[in-house]
Amino acid sequence: MNADILFEKALTEVDKLVNAGTVLGDPVEIGDIIAIPVASFGFGFGAGFGGSEQDGGAGAGAGGGVSPVAMIIVDKNLKGPEHIRVIPVRKPGPITEAINAVGNEILPKVMEVIKEKEETKKSEEENIQESK
Repeated sequence: MNADILFEKALTEVDKLVNAGTVLGDPVEIGDIIAIPVASFGFGFGAGFGGSEQDGGAGAGAGGGVSPVAMIIVDKNLKGPEHIRVIPVRKPGPITEAINAVGNEILPKVMEVIKEKEETKKSEEENIQESK
C-alpha cells in the first residue's frame, strides 16, 4: 500500500468519526422536555512514509476524544426563547472562576459610577433647561 492510499484511507475513517453527531448527540424526550447533549471533540492525525528503493514503510495514526460540554433543554410547554435553556456540565476552570470573582467585585462599583454620571448629566440638563 503506498502512502497516498494509506493517507486517503485514514482520512476516510476520520471523516466517519467527525460529524454533527459527535458534537450534538441524539435528542432524548422525557415527557414535555427534550434534552440534547452537546460535546466538544478534539482530534489529532499524522501520517508518513520512508525507506529505500527495496525496503519502505508507511504509517498513519490518529487519536481523538469527546468531552461533555452542555445540555440543551427544550420545554415544549413554553414559547419564545424561554423554552430553550443551555445548561453547562463542565466545572468552570480557575480562569473562569477568577473572572467571575473579579466581575462580582467590580460590577457593582462600575454600575454605581455609571448611575452617578447619569444623575450628574440629568442634573446638568435640568439646570440648563431652568436657566433658559
